[in-house]
Amino acid sequence: MNHAHAATWEKLPSLPEPNGGCMAGCVGGKIIVVGGTNWRDDMKRWLDTVRVFDPATKQWAIGPSLPHPLAYAAFASDGARLYMAGGADGKRARREVYGLDANLKLVHIGDLPMPVVFAGGALQGGRLAVFGGTPDPDDWSKVTADLHAVNLTNGISSPRTPLTGLSHGVGIPAVAVAGGGLYTFTGAWLDPASQQVRNVAAAFTFDFASNSWRPVAPCPKPARGVSAVALDDSHIYLAGGHGTDAEGFLSTAFIYNASKDRHTPALPLPLAGMTCLVRCGEFVYALGGEDRKKHRSDACFRIRAAELLGETQPKL
Repeated sequence: MNHAHAATWEKLPSLPEPNGGCMAGCVGGKIIVVGGTNWRDDMKRWLDTVRVFDPATKQWAIGPSLPHPLAYAAFASDGARLYMAGGADGKRARREVYGLDANLKLVHIGDLPMPVVFAGGALQGGRLAVFGGTPDPDDWSKVTADLHAVNLTNGISSPRTPLTGLSHGVGIPAVAVAGGGLYTFTGAWLDPASQQVRNVAAAFTFDFASNSWRPVAPCPKPARGVSAVALDDSHIYLAGGHGTDAEGFLSTAFIYNASKDRHTPALPLPLAGMTCLVRCGEFVYALGGEDRKKHRSDACFRIRAAELLGETQPKL
């Protein structure tokens, strides 16, 4: 007899220390977590750490330190390397493009044309797409809607058509690739009239062949710091982030169906916050994140991607 099974997140051993703003990916079948930030004694700490989680043993290991602290870089992994571009070190934004392999060897692949932090990243056709962000981590008025594609073989960064559909830039967007297209959802910008940070609901897709953007269905909830992960060639899981000041940090989740251009409510995160989502094998991992002001979580959870797809609710 078959029994209905409600999808649930599996709690895993915690991160070695609380972390938000890290870069993470699946490399050689293991989860690599690089850099990030946390708080201690009311001071923000910028991390140069490398942590490795082995899904087979469910244990964390410590890797070699980075040459400098790094957080909020654009990043993505292809199974062989975790790629990171830009970010900040606690003093300034960075330009470097790095690759970190399964042996934890860090390679400086190239440099972006200018420093950028709070950009979104995704891989497409041997290129790391770097979208949005700001050259100054302390100045949200400088966020752009620029798109660069970094050739991961030679490190050369090529500008692509910037997004003009928003009429302003965007920081900490949720970026993913599905069906060969680059998608960006949500994010934040500084409204010059009110000098307040505003959240974005709008979503767009970029076609590399035609070098052009087009709008897609907006996310049902304006937010910033949402995390995105592709579940298959057509579905992107969008979860967490920060809403309005009244809403605070979110656990809300949606699945975007690229073939039908629609969002459906999905299983929420196990905790509210700006977490880091990583796909590794059949699982989606939720790693730490900013869960309240001046605080980071060390929580680590996972769930099968198929369960997330199975928990999709009727269309809004």
